[in-house]
Amino acid sequence: MSNQQAFLRFRELLETRQLSHDPDLDIREHVLSLKNQKAGFGYASHGLKTSFGANLPNLFPNAIAVDEAGIDSADFYVAFGTIFQQPDHSHKGGVKLFNAASPTAEVLFGEAGFLATTHSWSHSFKEHNPAYACLGYVYDDLAHYFMADYPNRLVRKLNSHADPSPEELNRAETLLQRIVMQRVSKYNAQPMQAPAMTEGYTRRVLVCDQAYADASTVYGKVGDAEFEKMLLAAIAENPDAEILVKTHPDTVWEKDKRTGYYTHLQSTGRVRMLRDPINPYVLFDLVDTVYVGTSQMGLEALFAGKKVVTFGAPFYAGWGLTDDRQKIPHRHRSRSLAEIFHYFYIWYTIYHLPGKKGVAEIEDVLSYIETKRPYQRPPTAAEIAAPPKVSVIIPVHGVEKYIEECINSIQIQTLKEVEIIPVNDVSPDNAQAVIDRLAAEDPRIRPIVLEQNVKQGMARNKGFEAARGKYVWLLDGDDWLSNTDMLRELFELAEADGLDMVRARKAFEAVFDENDVLLQERQDGSEKYFTEAVRKTSFAEAPHLLHNRHCWTWLYRRDFLTQNDIRFITPQWEERAFLLRALVKAKAIGLSAMNGPAYRIRTDSTARRERDSTDFEMMLKNFDSTFGSLAEEGAAERGNPLRHHLNFQLSQFLQHMLVAGPYSYYREQGEEAELAFLSRLREQFLRFDFQPDDFVTDMHKLSAMRLAASAYPLMVAAVVTGRWDILRLSVDLAPIPQDKLYQILLAEPTDVATRGLQTSLSIYARNHRAQPVTEPQPDSDHPKPRVVIHIGSTKTGSTFLQHFLEKNRPELLRQGIWFPEVGLFWQPSRPHKQAGHSQFNRAALKDDPKLRDHIRRGLELMDGRIHTIVLSSEAFFLNENSPLLADYFAGHPVEMVVYLRRQDEWANSQYCEFVAGGAVGRVKVPIDEWLTLPKTEQWLDYRVPLTAWSEKIGQENVHVRVYDRGEFVDGDLLADFAQATGLPQLLDMPRPVELQQNDARLSAGHVELLRRFNGRRFQSRDSYFNFIEEAGSRLTEWRKERGLPLPKPWVLTEQQADALMQHVELANAAIAKEYLGRDRDLFGPRAAIPEAVPIFEEEEDLVRKIYRRYRRKPKVIVEPVAPPPKEVPAAIERPAPRIVNYGVLGWRLWLLTPILGAVYARFATPERLDEFKSEPFEFSRRHWARRRPLVARLVYPGGNSMGPFGIFRLAVPVARGLIGVTGRPEMQKKFDRDPILFARNMRSPWRRAVGRVFFPIGEKF
Repeated sequence: MSNQQAFLRFRELLETRQLSHDPDLDIREHVLSLKNQKAGFGYASHGLKTSFGANLPNLFPNAIAVDEAGIDSADFYVAFGTIFQQPDHSHKGGVKLFNAASPTAEVLFGEAGFLATTHSWSHSFKEHNPAYACLGYVYDDLAHYFMADYPNRLVRKLNSHADPSPEELNRAETLLQRIVMQRVSKYNAQPMQAPAMTEGYTRRVLVCDQAYADASTVYGKVGDAEFEKMLLAAIAENPDAEILVKTHPDTVWEKDKRTGYYTHLQSTGRVRMLRDPINPYVLFDLVDTVYVGTSQMGLEALFAGKKVVTFGAPFYAGWGLTDDRQKIPHRHRSRSLAEIFHYFYIWYTIYHLPGKKGVAEIEDVLSYIETKRPYQRPPTAAEIAAPPKVSVIIPVHGVEKYIEECINSIQIQTLKEVEIIPVNDVSPDNAQAVIDRLAAEDPRIRPIVLEQNVKQGMARNKGFEAARGKYVWLLDGDDWLSNTDMLRELFELAEADGLDMVRARKAFEAVFDENDVLLQERQDGSEKYFTEAVRKTSFAEAPHLLHNRHCWTWLYRRDFLTQNDIRFITPQWEERAFLLRALVKAKAIGLSAMNGPAYRIRTDSTARRERDSTDFEMMLKNFDSTFGSLAEEGAAERGNPLRHHLNFQLSQFLQHMLVAGPYSYYREQGEEAELAFLSRLREQFLRFDFQPDDFVTDMHKLSAMRLAASAYPLMVAAVVTGRWDILRLSVDLAPIPQDKLYQILLAEPTDVATRGLQTSLSIYARNHRAQPVTEPQPDSDHPKPRVVIHIGSTKTGSTFLQHFLEKNRPELLRQGIWFPEVGLFWQPSRPHKQAGHSQFNRAALKDDPKLRDHIRRGLELMDGRIHTIVLSSEAFFLNENSPLLADYFAGHPVEMVVYLRRQDEWANSQYCEFVAGGAVGRVKVPIDEWLTLPKTEQWLDYRVPLTAWSEKIGQENVHVRVYDRGEFVDGDLLADFAQATGLPQLLDMPRPVELQQNDARLSAGHVELLRRFNGRRFQSRDSYFNFIEEAGSRLTEWRKERGLPLPKPWVLTEQQADALMQHVELANAAIAKEYLGRDRDLFGPRAAIPEAVPIFEEEEDLVRKIYRRYRRKPKVIVEPVAPPPKEVPAAIERPAPRIVNYGVLGWRLWLLTPILGAVYARFATPERLDEFKSEPFEFSRRHWARRRPLVARLVYPGGNSMGPFGIFRLAVPVARGLIGVTGRPEMQKKFDRDPILFARNMRSPWRRAVGRVFFPIGEKF
């Protein structure tokens, strides 16, 4: 369709709608009734997704852009702009829309409302920033609102007998006053500083230009002649006034594309041209009369109380409010300004906000504009004269380049009753000149100039002395406030809840190079603890406040600081003691979730220069004061609510002093300086009885390598005991010689501190950090000790047992039991996820003597004290080669202990671990597919490992235990393990803490949710582990906070579980008889299956956000430009076919799916319906299983395609025999790989029919 045909259709639509329409239709209600339909919009896809129209999908979730597939089948359309006979003047999206829309489709007219955006349409399209998108549109089925000769729904409403209610008028008047006071316009990327006026004039009038030949002028009955008459009239009617001519801001924002009616004019005589964008209300303050064609500035001038003269026919003219110089058509009554406001701004305009679904209220839109626009209104005289609500204190030293930006960020705050106190700490540059210039323009700036350089801590104290505000905010001179509404919101929160201090989030860290070029904006990792608002709490109730790193993210009540003598105690490194004392003393603390200050990172800042003993002394003084503030509240007592807070600070003390710099400095100064420094640390640790287990690992910027090595608890123990030799190797991550290790561990501890050193050292000195002795040891004539190999199985408490043995290694050694410190595996970032001695598997398979030699040397060094060696790893169960360990320890008596669990419960738990537990071998296939894998089937037959081990070491040395509390000795796993291993000494030793028992808790729906991410790409294996850890913990926290259930996961169907146990019934009976002497079942009944729970959309969003941090970023490859290659067909990678259980003969696919599809089509989008029809089972699993698990299991239960209890496996030997007749071994291999898929892939129809008889269940996808 050509532009001409589109124009004709556009005109026809206007004409026919005027002749035939429903007079009673409420256009607002009508548009909202369409919101869930498929809506076609006259925007290109980039406009609808990232630019001006990006908010429309918040109201119309099924929105389609005019250049997207499916635009021709939309349920209705919204056309923006107009279509002219001249193609260059037509709205391009409108032309495409009329090309695509069917002749019978409903087409609505749409335009931006008069609270359009925080910036402008031009900024939005140029920068593709959805935050600048349009905030409200007007819709009409009769004509655009500006079409004077085509009465639209707005004009008809204004002409009607309808009147707003008193409440609606009151709301309109309140909003109208707010708009004027806050100076909110249609486009808000316009400065609020008035230009200097020409002297000699007592009054001025304003003449408003518009974009040339804009649709609003063409259809508003104004053109060149009218604009000429308007300017001449303004000159003639106001002989004593200066004539200000304001050009349209589009002529600046779109300089090369748009012009106005007055763009060609120059200032002359009384006529002055104003070309730069200026907020309209700033201009209204300068004039008493405003001349317009059809500009919305005329309406805004009415809001501001100005006389308005119109030369066109805007919608707000003709109602008795304006001086109209031409007859305005279609006006039949008078209207008040509040009525016009109500009907246009509230009734006619439909609003929406970024990131929020559905309709927004106009009040919320105004708040959004007021806080997000780039220019804020200046304070009024009354606000300047009012007592300050907040004092902002800024230490100033060497920040000339940044201080103006810093102060400006305070000046533009929506809270105007502030005072700004820059404290010039003998700045070596011209920062004071900048401050003086700003202060001359803004009396809220009250500078202080110091005569001596006292550094930022003491400079802030000077600011406190001068502050008059009820609250105080601290800001460094090179930082700035990123949120213009921050101070107002924090002030109101503090006032509403009587808070002593309230926090804003650190917005970001802006990293600049030495030339002040911005390198990146990055998030502070500590801010992850402050994502949600808390109205009122205390330091004891909110330990996550310990992760707050800065004193300048808080608004403090000034008299609270004064009454508690809270001041900075050192010139630099001053923040910790100040902030901790405030937190400890505060009775009421609030946390907001809003972004606040932005932190500038400079290469030449104080925090980045080389440090010396003066710096370290200040750090020590601040830590000492911090400990003292906590001790005043009783935190030194073990049961005190603030004890954890003290441990946290002591842990940070250790990190800062030993790892972050001071210790290396004093080591370089010599042994005397080193020991003097260390004695001061020891004094603090002894003062507060700080033990290795007190060290807090959940804190920002700890050394990942030292965490993985468990070095921090050892540092604590070494300091407390004064073992400086051990301290040095723990700081340096150095190994400890094997002989020295055993010497320390075998010594009988004389006190708690020594015991703590032994335990910490035994956990640190593992694998390569236990350095083997190289000199030959004398041959021992002691008998070789017994080797007990605990193989699991998996999901039977192995992690708990391994942590128990690990934690008690020193005491075990003294009892003659060795849990070797080598051959171990654990995930560095998740020490509770370990696999015990799994590395012995590889050593045994390759007969690598390294681990065996370590054991031999250890036995020689311990000279006969060891009678039992215990190895433990569930990897021994999963690895079919693990019986080779008996050969690896040839000459030793070898015994094996295994715990067996009901196979259905084991399979369920193991699958969940592989999928959602962060296992090394992550799984991404559904449970039914995983169950049919050969490896899984082998694991499920417990006879396989038992037979292999029995053949190696004799059945009498294979100790089979049933993993069931009812079967345990005294109902306790550890007591049972002690009996199975013949080691009663274990029962007298302490048990591991709960976290180390690997008790992850996610529901079946969460497991399925995480499975969908297992096939995605991550930055590294550790990134995947971190993703799983964070997702699991955050999901658990999310549900706990909302009081939602957290049942154990159960992913098997009852049919699958029953079939599985039926399949292994004979094997289990044999195990019970041969190894336990039972004639009854090996296992008791299945535990109750937990009820499925729905997964919420917020949980899915949470996991997606976490994944984005750990995903592998696509590589951008820049290649040299070369001639395009010849086009060749693209190779399409297709997924491997698979078999899905849709019931016998696929009845659920061929019969049930069409019925469900017909029902689902009533409320599903076409794309979602196509997805359902293409593969119903996978669709059900992906979209229904989490929210409607019972429905999903009922309609598409899946299950084993070999039928109940695997009955159709009986046909496998027969079918294999028939295939063998062909004499083609490759066919035999394909059949063995997947019999059902082989049957479905046969080319001959009759052979496929025979295959269907053999295997009636399973459809190929």
